[in-house]
Amino acid sequence: MQYLLLVGLGGALGAMARYAVNQAAIMQFGSSLVGTFIANVSGSFFLGLLMGFLSSHSVWPEETRMFLAVGFLGSYTTFSTLSLATIQSLQRGDVTTAVINLGASVLLGLTAALGGLILGRAL
Repeated sequence: MQYLLLVGLGGALGAMARYAVNQAAIMQFGSSLVGTFIANVSGSFFLGLLMGFLSSHSVWPEETRMFLAVGFLGSYTTFSTLSLATIQSLQRGDVTTAVINLGASVLLGLTAALGGLILGRAL
């Protein structure tokens, strides 16, 4: 039950952070697509960073890992929103935006996760 509450609290905070990123992207760029992109790439980096760090600092309690990795970052990143935004771009006939959004999100997400993992292990 304790893990469930920690994941729930982390998820609520991650969702609020995700919403804040999206609102900032709408104000700055006029597009929630950019907010989804930023959340997915930065979330990939931070999850990689966290897991890399925890691989060499295993003294952190399991509760902390669950709160941050499963709760906060699981809620902060938004693969389902990425999928929907890509489909909506395709339905509008904007194939270029759909391909760039999907390709860049996956490639930069993987690169960010790897960079975070490497940096986390080095800390």
